[in-house]
Amino acid sequence: MADDVPLKLSAIDLNLLVVLDALLREPSVTKAGKRVGLSQPATSHALGRLRELFGDPLLVREGRRMHHTELAQRLAPRVRRVLSEVEATLAAGRSFDPATSQRAFRIATNDYCGTLLLPSLVARFAEAAPGCSIDVHPLHGGLPAGPLERGELDMVLGTYIQASEDVRVETLFEETFSCLVPRGFGARLSLQAFAEARHLLVANPGYGPGVVDIALAERGLRRHVAARVPHFMVAPAIAARSGLVLTLPTRIAKALRGDALRLRRPPLPLQGFEVQMLWPASRELDPGATWLRQLLRELDV
Repeated sequence: MADDVPLKLSAIDLNLLVVLDALLREPSVTKAGKRVGLSQPATSHALGRLRELFGDPLLVREGRRMHHTELAQRLAPRVRRVLSEVEATLAAGRSFDPATSQRAFRIATNDYCGTLLLPSLVARFAEAAPGCSIDVHPLHGGLPAGPLERGELDMVLGTYIQASEDVRVETLFEETFSCLVPRGFGARLSLQAFAEARHLLVANPGYGPGVVDIALAERGLRRHVAARVPHFMVAPAIAARSGLVLTLPTRIAKALRGDALRLRRPPLPLQGFEVQMLWPASRELDPGATWLRQLLRELDV
């Protein structure tokens, strides 16, 4: 399309955006067509119209494979965001009945929130919405802003400081820290005994010092971390068998301590954190997503 020709939206088949999104996800005419329920010739015809509309080949063959052009790569997140907004706009006018719906919800969460929230959430979800499903994605590191903004996730559960204007944030609760210690530490955990003990740290590889290390360093102290593990679920069992001191978020510590470990207050102040629920602004009025968020708010944690 020439640069000097005004673009008339009424003259464009907006179904082409659906095909374009499929082609941007699948650099294959055949696979993209299957994604949207079109035959290979119909998808090829749509691709031709898209090439004419954008003045760009969008997909080019290199060897035996098709690849996206630079323009196609730039268009991908914008097209997905536009379609997500359209879906959310249409969904806002519909009702949502969890008892009869067959919707699939997509949530991303980290180990902590998954361990603490998912058992109760899935139990209530299964009872209230027997035909629906929850697809839980692992969350590593920072906020997956792209998938959220594009509507590829209905919700993220975690702890973040900042989010873009396209993402809504709500604090579910505030968390503190507690220590799990083996027998023999007494009713009160002293700072000296804590600093001299051997510790187990829950941290993903590559993470920096934990909140305990920062608090100790402010007092000129260091601890010996004898082992690091990436998951909360396994940590108490390791601490119980190895005699290591384990500092965990209090709710997790209470839920997982078992009989071999004792719950103690940390001997120095440790900065807590907020557990947050995040969702795309495009899902703000979505009845199903609204229902799911309310289900999270009502959990007793």
